[in-house]
Amino acid sequence: METGTAPRWIRKMEKRCHRARWMWVCVSVLGWLGWLGSMLSRQMPDTAWGNVLRVACLAAFVALLVLAPGKRARRCEMAARTLNTAIVRYEASPARPESVLAEAGQRAREILRLERIRTAPAWIGDQRRSYRLRILGWISPALLALAFAAAAVVLRWQWVQPWHGAVLLAVFILYSVGSLFGTRKLMKARDILGQAMERYEYESAAVESDLDEAGQRASEVAPPRSGRRQPAA
Repeated sequence: METGTAPRWIRKMEKRCHRARWMWVCVSVLGWLGWLGSMLSRQMPDTAWGNVLRVACLAAFVALLVLAPGKRARRCEMAARTLNTAIVRYEASPARPESVLAEAGQRAREILRLERIRTAPAWIGDQRRSYRLRILGWISPALLALAFAAAAVVLRWQWVQPWHGAVLLAVFILYSVGSLFGTRKLMKARDILGQAMERYEYESAAVESDLDEAGQRASEVAPPRSGRRQPAA
């Protein structure tokens, strides 16, 4: 049973998490609306306001890709749930010390990544970056085809014929399907390193030996680079 005895600071923190969640949800919705608007840009009038609306749609879609509002909204929701659980337990049991709330607040800040506790060593960041570059090498032809098609639609290039669009669509589909198979191991290795870095930097729940173990696991999962031989077991 809630008694309203929880300190004001933790209630304010919970409200901030809820407000931040709804803000990122709105950013996500605007981003998808921008994507839809950019697809329908041919129907917009060729006026100053129409051009402004095209730029706004593209900016909203770019914000959706860069800011990852869906991920941020989920983190805000997790932090709000953590604080709410601590508040309910604190008010239901008056014997609980206030340090329980302080621990919940610390955990919520770690979830939100508001406080970087430590910095991961450079070697694990370089290893994760190398996997990202290899993934980008797989999907870059598909991204180039998609960017060319988007530029042709937005800028209304007259020399682009309908069969050009069909060729670009086929290239995009073929390379996208190929990249799904070619990058699945690289993505798994990247995720292993990313999870280890998050625990090390933000949650203070890992030591450097855990990073070494994660780096070894990622190296075993990822396919070797072309031209390099695997070390003998």
